[in-house]
Amino acid sequence: MCESLVNWRRCDIKLRVKAAYLAWGIWSDRNSIVFNDTTTPPSILMARVDRWVDEAGAYHRAGIPSNLGSSRIWLPPPDGVVKLNADASMAVDGWIGLGTVARDSRGKVLFAATRRVRAHRPVEVAEAKALEMTVRLGARYGIQQLIVESDCQSVIKRHSKHAIYLSDLDLVLHNILFVCSSFSSIVWSHVNRYGNSVAHNLAKLIPFEVEQIWENHAPLEVAPYVLMDSLFME
Repeated sequence: MCESLVNWRRCDIKLRVKAAYLAWGIWSDRNSIVFNDTTTPPSILMARVDRWVDEAGAYHRAGIPSNLGSSRIWLPPPDGVVKLNADASMAVDGWIGLGTVARDSRGKVLFAATRRVRAHRPVEVAEAKALEMTVRLGARYGIQQLIVESDCQSVIKRHSKHAIYLSDLDLVLHNILFVCSSFSSIVWSHVNRYGNSVAHNLAKLIPFEVEQIWENHAPLEVAPYVLMDSLFME
């Protein structure tokens, strides 16, 4: 009886998740018809929804606590605090993609941004550049209390300890710390890649120019990942 109830609850949650993604997919397709005069065939739309549901399932299963003490899912910040997630992408040789997203305690997107830079840099330096873009945007938008989160644990540890030496990475870290002096409080946080999926997918987008910013919403390409975070907010 107990096992049957657990299975029923799992099915109920999965149906709710699928319904949310289906509604979002229909809404997105409607916008494409209105603004771009294009539509998605129902079979492709349903296949896309099924993929999002599968990703959501993997994302939720990753929420098991880690021995490292880092969160496996995106967690909302406390009231009055803004969480900014950052990530870098090196998927295209010779180019570095930077992505960041700022959200409040309700999971609402305050801004999202992506930037593309032609460069060959080590992964840690690229991740630090994403954090530098993040804190600069945080300062530009007048955020005072923030949590900055990344899935690059080594760079987060360096910031947490204020450890600066002499290297290309440290030059970027120094720039970040200089910007951070304008905030009233800042916390550095490490998160698993699953919990950083919005910033990760923003970093892979190609902006219209060098940098592109969306205010009070995220681009359609990453909206499913924003929804995924909202569905599993604790």
